[in-house]
Amino acid sequence: MFNLSVQVGHLFLIGFEGSVYDRPLEDLLREVRPGGVIFFQRNITGAAEFAELVRRTAAFLSTPPSAPPFLAIDLEGGKVDRLRDVLGPLPSARDAARAGLARELGRVAGRELASFSLHADFAPVLDLGSPESESVLGNRTAGKSPDEVVRFGGEFLEGLSESNILGCGKHFPGLGSGRLDSHLEMPRIEKEESLLWEQDLFPYRALASRLPMIMVAHAAYPSLERAFASSTGHPMPLVPASLSPAIVSGLLKGRMGYEGLVLSDDLEMGGALGGRSIGEAAVGALRAGCDLMLVCRHADNVRA
Repeated sequence: MFNLSVQVGHLFLIGFEGSVYDRPLEDLLREVRPGGVIFFQRNITGAAEFAELVRRTAAFLSTPPSAPPFLAIDLEGGKVDRLRDVLGPLPSARDAARAGLARELGRVAGRELASFSLHADFAPVLDLGSPESESVLGNRTAGKSPDEVVRFGGEFLEGLSESNILGCGKHFPGLGSGRLDSHLEMPRIEKEESLLWEQDLFPYRALASRLPMIMVAHAAYPSLERAFASSTGHPMPLVPASLSPAIVSGLLKGRMGYEGLVLSDDLEMGGALGGRSIGEAAVGALRAGCDLMLVCRHADNVRA
C-alpha cells in the first residue's frame, strides 16, 4: 500500500531540464515519486544518451515504493517532433493527411517511441484547422473539417498501436477557434455549444473508444459553462477547461461517457496559471476530474 505522499506523486507526469541521469534528477524523482515522466527535445543529445536516460529513469521509478512508470513524449511530426535530431524529421499532421500517410506517420512514430522503450505519444492533435488558430497551431492540425480530423486521427492511432504505443487526443474540447497561444495566456473560445458539439467535439466523440487518453486544453469555453449551469442550476466561474468540473467531469466523463485517462496540459503554461500557483492549478485540475496532471519543466514547480 502506498503512503499518501507517493499516492499524490503518482497523480503527476513531470518533465525536467537536463539530458543526463544525475544526482539532482534522482533526488527529484525520489522526492516526488511521479506517476511518470514526459521527455522533451532538451533532454535528448543523442540516441545512445537518450536511451540510457530513459533506461535509468525507468529503473529508478520501478523500484518500491513506486508503481511501474509511465514514459511519454510529444511526437506529432512537423514542428513538434522531439526525436527529429536523433532519428530524422517526420512530416506534419497536415502534410501526412494530405498525402494519405496518416497511418504510416503513426506507424513510424510508434516504432521510434518503442525503440526507446517509451509508452505513450501525446498525439494526435484533434483540433480543427481554421484561420483563427493558424498562427498558433499551423500544420499541427490535420484538416479543417471534423471528418478529415477523424480520418487522420483514427489512422494515426492505428499506426501507433502496431508498436503497442498509446495515443492521446488533444486539445479537448478544441483549440481550433482560438487566437491566443495557451502557453502564454488563456484563449477564450467564443463558439456556441451546439457548434462545438457538432464540429470541435466530433473527433473526440467519434474516436472515444479508440483513444486511451485525452489531454484537456487551457482555454475557456463560456458556452459550455453556460450549458452546464443551465442543466444543473449551478453556475461556475469561467476557468480553463483543464480546471473546469463542467467540462472535464460534466461533459467529457459525463455526457460523452469517456472512460479513458484524462490529462491536463502542462500546468506551467500561462493559460492554466492566470494568477494561480502551480499548487492551486493542480488542485483545480484534480477537482475538475483530471486523472493525471502535467508539470513539465521546472523542479521547483514540480516540488510545489
